[in-house]
Amino acid sequence: MNNEKVSVIIPALNAADTLAEAVASVINGTHKHLEILIVDDCSTDDTGKIGGKLAQQDSRIQYFHNPQTYGVSKSRNLMISRATGEYVAFLDSDDTWEPNKLEVCLRMLADNPEVKAVAHALRYLDKRGNKLSYVPTYPTTQAQMQEIKETGESPWVFPSSVVVDRSILLEEGGFAEDWQVGEDTELFTKIAQKHGLLAAKEPLGNYRIRGNSLTDKHWLKKRIAGDCVKENQRRRLRGEKEFSLAEYEQICFKNLPLLKRLNKFREVLALHYMRKVGQSLLNREVVPTLIYGIATTVLNPVATLNKWKWMKSQEKLSHQPTESLHHSTELNPQRQSQIRGFS
Repeated sequence: MNNEKVSVIIPALNAADTLAEAVASVINGTHKHLEILIVDDCSTDDTGKIGGKLAQQDSRIQYFHNPQTYGVSKSRNLMISRATGEYVAFLDSDDTWEPNKLEVCLRMLADNPEVKAVAHALRYLDKRGNKLSYVPTYPTTQAQMQEIKETGESPWVFPSSVVVDRSILLEEGGFAEDWQVGEDTELFTKIAQKHGLLAAKEPLGNYRIRGNSLTDKHWLKKRIAGDCVKENQRRRLRGEKEFSLAEYEQICFKNLPLLKRLNKFREVLALHYMRKVGQSLLNREVVPTLIYGIATTVLNPVATLNKWKWMKSQEKLSHQPTESLHHSTELNPQRQSQIRGFS
């Protein structure tokens, strides 16, 4: 058993209905040398009461309440500065981990000393708490990790899957606090390119499907942020000055000729509706699935066809035993980019 201490950071905002379950999934895991830092970003429900009670029940749990609403990036950064573990793991307050999550991730870090961050695949949680489907990840091989370093491609990982050397987080300055969305992609892409990131195919966590996430609320900014990350990766490789998010949005979207801007908007809106189709389908919501499906097909029929082909391939993975996922087909960078667009 690996004995390194892991600091688990859980930002919480109005998470009274899921926070205890998220914390329990960490406490009940096989790796016990940890601390859990819950940071409440001025919730208006019973998140504070639940967080405070959890901290009283286990000395490894600490509860913090922000004096004002800081947002998820600053909240995470504050906890990174307070963390005392050699490694930091992130868990959103509505997600959960499998019992062996930290054990597997720490073993990956020990077996690959040149890698400073690891992640893993996930399963979706519907609104009833059922585990559904399979959420792939990238990179899962040394060759793919090297491609990221050489081409500037972004990894495909969710915050709740990442475990990273705390010194690297401090070196890179944590999450960009001026990014409303996409700050996780920006940081993990930078870490993957500069320090190495490797992911396990095994689904070691569960991502809850929500219709009111920041990605849903700010879907256009999220897509622009993702494009900005890719452009800055290329600029970093060429030794050029990187764009701020505001600069990129102005130059590469707002300043486009009207027809090009409208076409870009159409493509991004289609991707947003694809995401909504997936959410509705997994939650067994027939009417929203039909509405968003029709809208997506009208906006981008080719992308819709590719989406359904991809969903069929992922359906096969979702029914595979966990151990067989280690031998499933690798995702190439181009394919991973397509999947990212559908997520």
